[in-house]
Amino acid sequence: MRLRWIVLLALAALPACRHEEAVESTAAAAEHRLTPAQLSFLKFAPVAEVEATSLADLSGTIEFDEERTARLAAPVPGRVVQLLVQVGDRVAADQPLVTLESPEVKAAQADYVRADADSRLARKTAERATRLRAAQAIAEKDFLQAEEDTQKAAADLARARAQLERLRVAPGEPTSRYLLRAPLAGTVVERKALVGMEASAESAEPLAVVSDLSRVRVMVRVPERQLPLLQPGQEVAVRVDAYPQEFPGTVAALGDVIEDATRTLPVRCTVPNPDRLLKPAMFARVTLKPPPGLRLTVVPSHALLSDGQRFRVLVRTEEGRLESRPVEVGAQVDGLVQVLSGVRVGEVVVSEGALFAAQQLASS
Repeated sequence: MRLRWIVLLALAALPACRHEEAVESTAAAAEHRLTPAQLSFLKFAPVAEVEATSLADLSGTIEFDEERTARLAAPVPGRVVQLLVQVGDRVAADQPLVTLESPEVKAAQADYVRADADSRLARKTAERATRLRAAQAIAEKDFLQAEEDTQKAAADLARARAQLERLRVAPGEPTSRYLLRAPLAGTVVERKALVGMEASAESAEPLAVVSDLSRVRVMVRVPERQLPLLQPGQEVAVRVDAYPQEFPGTVAALGDVIEDATRTLPVRCTVPNPDRLLKPAMFARVTLKPPPGLRLTVVPSHALLSDGQRFRVLVRTEEGRLESRPVEVGAQVDGLVQVLSGVRVGEVVVSEGALFAAQQLASS
């Protein structure tokens, strides 16, 4: 009888134990639940996959294309005696721009005349030494000396001729003037040369600047968070206040150093300018278009929580609980943030009130 009562008491205690376990399980689940009143403050949004949008209205400035711009200084010291072009003139390659009176040109002509005379004399001496050697009427060392003098004279003549070619002066031409020429076809965009001024290669400013304005550059600074959407060669659209149309271009190069103050990176774009409508120093608004077919997994930017080092989101599970999950983020565009890892497309996250929900869960 005593054994039977013990068994009955044990069986009676089993439902009570199960009830206590259920209560504990419910309490544990409640740690990740909010009350209906608290949930009413929250908004939810699904993790979505979207096509990458354009980075619009970045501020930029129209600049000269330095690959097609020549800043011309005087290669020889001299005095400006004639101006052959004005600012705004279109010039052809090799067209003279400025005339300088230079003693170096006169000296180069004199050096050539002297080197030419020495070379002719050395050749005649070598020819005479060759005949005397054949008649055994000259010492061998004198013959060798004549040959060596001929070679030296020829080298001096070649050097003097090269100097005249550099100065674009014909040998023997009676002139002391040097013509500063345009190395490329383009537009004279600046001319500092004035009649009577002294010029040299060490001058602080160029005498003239020629640029081919059929292509210009646009420099923009792109926020650090948008860099995953950039790559060289992608398309851009440039707009300026002067004209209603867009000017298409491409990304030429990305900078390598982030600016600390603005957390931006310089990006250089090239824009064809066949009608010369875009002028250097114009302010521009630039839209960077992402590569075709680029799709991003995104969440609303307000869904992100950060401790200053890492990011996380609150994910609503199938059971209705909120789960804090770390994520790795990428680009941020138009109120959306690219998520590289941590969540899957279709999962639901807290899109508004995430900070409130995290505080309530932490205090529950």
